[in-house]
Amino acid sequence: MSIWSLNDIKKDLSDKQQHRSTWRIAAPMLLSNMTVPLVGLVDSGVMGHLPDSHHLAAVGLGAALFTFIVWTMGFLRMITTGLVAQAYGASNHQDIRQWLFLSSLLALSVAIITLILNPWIIDLILWWVEGSAAVEESVLLYWNTRIWGLPFTLLNAVMIGWFIGMQNARVPFAMLLIINLFNVGLDLLFVQGFGMAVDGVAIASVISEILGFIYGAICLKGLLNKFPLQEKFQLAWAKLKQLLRLNGDLLIRTLSLELVFFTIHSRGAELGDEVMAVNAVLLNFLLVISNGLDGFANAVEAQVGRALGRDKWQDFRASINVGGFWSIVTSLAFCLTFLLFVETFIGWITDIESVRQQAEPYHIYIILIPLVAIWGFWLDGIFVGASAITTMRNSMILAVIVGFIPLYFFTKDYGNHGLWWAFFAFLATRAITSFWLLYRGIKAGRYISLSTIEVYKNGLVLGKATKP
Repeated sequence: MSIWSLNDIKKDLSDKQQHRSTWRIAAPMLLSNMTVPLVGLVDSGVMGHLPDSHHLAAVGLGAALFTFIVWTMGFLRMITTGLVAQAYGASNHQDIRQWLFLSSLLALSVAIITLILNPWIIDLILWWVEGSAAVEESVLLYWNTRIWGLPFTLLNAVMIGWFIGMQNARVPFAMLLIINLFNVGLDLLFVQGFGMAVDGVAIASVISEILGFIYGAICLKGLLNKFPLQEKFQLAWAKLKQLLRLNGDLLIRTLSLELVFFTIHSRGAELGDEVMAVNAVLLNFLLVISNGLDGFANAVEAQVGRALGRDKWQDFRASINVGGFWSIVTSLAFCLTFLLFVETFIGWITDIESVRQQAEPYHIYIILIPLVAIWGFWLDGIFVGASAITTMRNSMILAVIVGFIPLYFFTKDYGNHGLWWAFFAFLATRAITSFWLLYRGIKAGRYISLSTIEVYKNGLVLGKATKP
């Protein structure tokens, strides 16, 4: 039995309803996600137009360190999306509400523990990053302010994941729009209006996260009445154990990814403040790409989860094919845009001539990254929707061990270029291993049972055979 044929792909791509369904979720998430790197670009732009490059380097590093915490806790969004989408597909109202409650409880617990451990986290940061004294001082100022927004950041992640799982992209769109646009406005107010530096950028981020949380909570309150919670104790504890088990795998996966980004930042710091600033600029472009591709990954998450909840092979396959098609289109659009306007974009970020000159040899990486990065985002969307977190973990570990680490050590003599070659090897290995593991999982019936697929295939063939 052929599980996945070229004719299947053609059939799915000709399904206008599937395209509309994908865009119904992807469009709001795409628009809202694209405001996320806008914040990073504005942060870098505001700092990049101050006289000293250490401000730009510090904000880039400080934001990356905070993102490390948030991405490490990325399971709060991703796990919630997959589990809620499956519960929604199965019309299990009990689980729909319980996953929200348990994920929120976990988010608050993580935030409180992080705040308690913050003095030791600071020491670890300073040990890991060997920048200049000016950079370290600015990083500490940014971090000690930004960290107080963590509870709201994590709770926002849970709510966004829950709404996406419920096939509702409108509320996450509004939440992210509020967070990011207020962040931009407050950045300009505090830095250019009040004469603050990295502390103004951090305060703007905290306030905007609080505003996003307030809006999301208001929207959430009205919807929860539709899903009454029963059997609170025993069933909740069983689901908490399941949540923690899935999160353990995703935590390992995320830490492996963050090891790569921290290596880029720390190695850049060793090569000097200007190289460090250049890498901060380059990673901002990667953030633009990732948030653009995440729009369709979010759609795939929601649709794959719902298809599995309904046990519908055709819906599962169509969600993957159509989501993949639009992910490819988006990546090509990014490549063309960067090819034409990369110098202009860098000029928007900083007018420090030395940083702009340092960045010039790296333009080719910015242009090519979308073609290599696309596959990881799309495939992760499938795995999240299917709650196949172990597969995500294994793919990421292989990408780090087989792709990144060997190239990192073999190309050290090539300076920052070698670092980015290693990063490309990491992205390519991640794509290859994810494809391989997905194929094995489908052939083994881990997502939709082989018997269900066979019934669908036989039914389809029979329908064609008996059609007049």
